[in-house]
Formats: sequence, C-alpha cells, structure tokens
Amino acid sequence: MPTKPKKPPIDKRAIRERLEYAQARGLLVNVRRWIPRSDRIDGFVVTIGTHWVVLQRLSDRVTFDGWTLLRLKDVQAVSIEVDADAFEIKALKARGQWPPVSPDLDADDVADAIRSAARMSPLVTVHDEFARPDVCWIGAVRSVGSRKVHLVEVSPRARWAKDRSRFALADITRLDVGAGYEEALYLAAGPAPAREAAGRTA
Repeated sequence: MPTKPKKPPIDKRAIRERLEYAQARGLLVNVRRWIPRSDRIDGFVVTIGTHWVVLQRLSDRVTFDGWTLLRLKDVQAVSIEVDADAFEIKALKARGQWPPVSPDLDADDVADAIRSAARMSPLVTVHDEFARPDVCWIGAVRSVGSRKVHLVEVSPRARWAKDRSRFALADITRLDVGAGYEEALYLAAGPAPAREAAGRTA
C-alpha cells in the first residue's frame, strides 16, 4: 500500500474567509487541494458547511455543469477572480444562467451530503482521490450507513453493474452531482435495476 502523503500546513480560517468572500460577491474561484494529482475546480461557491463546500462548476465551455462538493480540510488554496464583470460572468448572464443556484445539498456531514445528492439526482459521482486520483465511480445510491455508502455503478457504456460497490465514507474526498455527463449516462442506461447483489468493495 502506498504511504499517504503528509498534509502541509493549511490556514483553515483564511481558506474559509476567502470562500465566504467569493460567495458573498458571486466571484469565480479556482480551488486547489493538497491531494496529489487531484483536479483543480473552477466554479462559484454556493454553500459552505461545517466540513464541506459546494461549488456550482464552470465547464471549459463557460456553462454551468452541475455541482461539486469538496472536503474543506483538503482545500489548500482559493484563487479568486476579483472582477465581478469577468467575461465568464458576462457569458453566463447572456446565456440566462446567472446567478449561480444553491441546491438543497447538505455540506455538514458526508453521509447527509450523499443522501441529499441522491434526492437531487438519480446518479452521484464518488471520488477517493488519495487511493485513485484518476478514477471516479458513478452510480445510484442504494444505502448510506454510518461508515459506508453502497452504490449500483453504471459503466461508461451505460450498463448497470450486477452487484453493489461499497465505499468508506471517511475515504470520500469529493462528490459530483447534476453534471451533463451523468445526465447523459442516465438517459442511456435508464433506471437502476430493482435488485442487485450486495457485494464488492471498491
């Protein structure tokens, strides 16, 4: 097993203050985390909870593309586009997508965050970036316990798995919900099967 990298010093108060500043003013942010090889996230802060932050993501086509939930303890830096009239905001306004939308996503507890995401969308994307920074798992939430979440995964070919996958809540570093790719997968795959075997651990 690879050794988990050592966490660098992070000013948690300063991170939260920057997120709050950007949220209050509707400014575009780029969020960088200390997890090796993890993606940087562009978007707008819509919710700041006890342990998680919710961003409405900005795609490279300058459109909103779902919501991403990140653990606050992993955030190392928040870059803010201080221009409230930046071209991205102008484009979103011209497309009728402004202002950012804050959905009913819990940002205090990972289990409640997953439950709220599952109520919002038939598919939820789970990341365990310390173990697999280049992989995500997309599926329908079957159950959320005190330590694990069970998903029925859907493949990139829009095929449902025959059994469930288990993920430790403590290992989840990021959640995505409501993006166009997941929507397309669900349209192609249809609803998850009513029954499947409880089984493998991711």
